[in-house]
Amino acid sequence: MNMAVAPQPLPIWKRPIRIGRRQAGLSVEAMAALIRQLATLAAVMPISDAVATLARQPGKGPEKAVLASTNRALQSGTTLAAALPAIFPPDVRATVAAGEASGKLPILLNRLADTLEAQAALRSRLLAALAYPLLLVLVSLVVIVAMLVFVVPAIAEQLLASGQGLPFLTRAVLALSGFFSAAWPLLLALGLAAGLGLKMALARPAARARIDDWLLRLPLAGRWIGMAEAVRMARLLATMLAAGLPLSEALGITAPTLRNSQWNAAALGMAARVRAGSSLTATLPLLPSPPPLFVALVQSGESSGRLVPLLESAAASLDRQLSDRSRTMLALAEPIIIIVLGSLVGLIILAVLLPILQLNTLAGASIGGR
Repeated sequence: MNMAVAPQPLPIWKRPIRIGRRQAGLSVEAMAALIRQLATLAAVMPISDAVATLARQPGKGPEKAVLASTNRALQSGTTLAAALPAIFPPDVRATVAAGEASGKLPILLNRLADTLEAQAALRSRLLAALAYPLLLVLVSLVVIVAMLVFVVPAIAEQLLASGQGLPFLTRAVLALSGFFSAAWPLLLALGLAAGLGLKMALARPAARARIDDWLLRLPLAGRWIGMAEAVRMARLLATMLAAGLPLSEALGITAPTLRNSQWNAAALGMAARVRAGSSLTATLPLLPSPPPLFVALVQSGESSGRLVPLLESAAASLDRQLSDRSRTMLALAEPIIIIVLGSLVGLIILAVLLPILQLNTLAGASIGGR
């Protein structure tokens, strides 16, 4: 009689993420802090006791919900990787699973916290650098639109009532002001439609791939995106390889975390080739214009058997370069933004003042003629 063979359970990093009840999300910073606390306690007590201890501590709602859910699952006898809620990304769950299998969970939890903290720090630096230019552009555009919609029409009535011919610049600004005053609902609707259309296009893989490919071809933005993706790939690969995951599995888990679809597809192709027996160095040409430093350190690390430390070195070096270049680009952009927007405001003011100066000149001439 044929006996049915029970299927072997898949590793945690191959299992589909099951979405249960909706839970409050955790920021990267909060997730890193939670994993760091778990690493500290797991070094001196069993992981189930560590989670139970943290669950009893006072804290914010999302963290409390995550810890309570994880604690209930651990009490039923499951592993930490399986007990983590679905809000934890696949790379975190896979690293935890590998740490439990290798018996190096506290060490790998600390490495995982380092990785998440580095990602959060890079994002915070970039957002902080972008905050001032974006605020400057927003305020300037609001001032320009307010002048065209409210200030210029009020002055235009007096200028037209004088019966004098208006300079070309003034007529152009009055025409632009009339257009904005009459068509601002249409412009707002077009802006919202364009934003919605872009969002829908990005949701389609083919359109997203074309947009991402176009972004990578831009002279400055393409290099910046490539460096950011290389930092993310190097850091996650180092963490998961240190956790004991095979290189092909680590590449497969890293791929969904890469935000550019071209890098995502390249990482999946690299995983398939490595699984077929290729070396990591031989798959690097699949990446779309990777930074030379990343390629050199990966080649050196694989040939010397020190891939993990050299991946970490590549992530740290590229992280510094990315921050430095971002600060330099934004430092150059700020005066350009000020000059361009200041010139627009100055042209509007000049368009209003020119006819007023003409009226004063005519009035002075008429008085002098008497």
